[in-house]
Amino acid sequence: MNAMNAIHTATPQQCAKLWPAVSADHLFPNSAAFKEYCKRAPWSVRTTDRGEAALLGTWREHLDVLAIRTIWSAERDVPDFVADAVVMAGEQGFARVLSPLLPDVLLGGYRGSGMRIAERIVAIQGHPELVLRADPPIGVRIRAGTADDIAAVATIDAASFSEFWRYDEDELAGLLGVERLAVAEASGGAVIGYTLTTVSRGSATLSRLATAPHARTCGVGRALLAESAAWSVRSGAVTFSLCTQEANSASRRLYATAGLSELAERYAFAICDVTKEARP
Repeated sequence: MNAMNAIHTATPQQCAKLWPAVSADHLFPNSAAFKEYCKRAPWSVRTTDRGEAALLGTWREHLDVLAIRTIWSAERDVPDFVADAVVMAGEQGFARVLSPLLPDVLLGGYRGSGMRIAERIVAIQGHPELVLRADPPIGVRIRAGTADDIAAVATIDAASFSEFWRYDEDELAGLLGVERLAVAEASGGAVIGYTLTTVSRGSATLSRLATAPHARTCGVGRALLAESAAWSVRSGAVTFSLCTQEANSASRRLYATAGLSELAERYAFAICDVTKEARP
């Protein structure tokens, strides 16, 4: 990429021109949210005068990882955007840079930039109406979640996922505004599992399913999955999708026995370290 087309922070006008692409990729719920993001962290929207662009953001609030949320450019220009992201990460105090989740075959530009595979992911899909019905165990009910459940959900999340994947309470509270939370509640009132689901344009996405360690292997997770699928059908979804780690055999077994199928194509994140030279 020559100097005449160098990567730089997007102007408000350039951010506005990016909105159709941002909207198509479902990166923000509305244009106002994207506009506020551009205003709050202008350095995170990177562009060229030719129109290529990248969107950066914090991966998890408790981690020092800057995520490349997406890059809109030819593959040959991906290494330039990765290099730019590394510089921005150093300036903003991050120690690592993470690629978007992409099919293995599309990670060439990232791996050619020196990034290594961080996590391999399996994509799973099916029809929500065909997901095996499952009632919760005796004494457990599944209900819509509220902000009052966030602390309990965060505790389950921390016990279920590694540092790389887990959310903190503030992140979960933010998701509550854009995703549908359902919780499994034991007879004494304790929350022992939850799901986060969205439906958009006829497609449902189960972005999270977790149960408390002491409540596993008794059918809570299966009931939560069935309830999420049923809600998706009521919300007009005709497809039901999710992702899980390739190494998570228990999760993959649950989805397979519930009637969902793994896609043959494999996905992955790539990651690289920010060198000391790139830090201020």
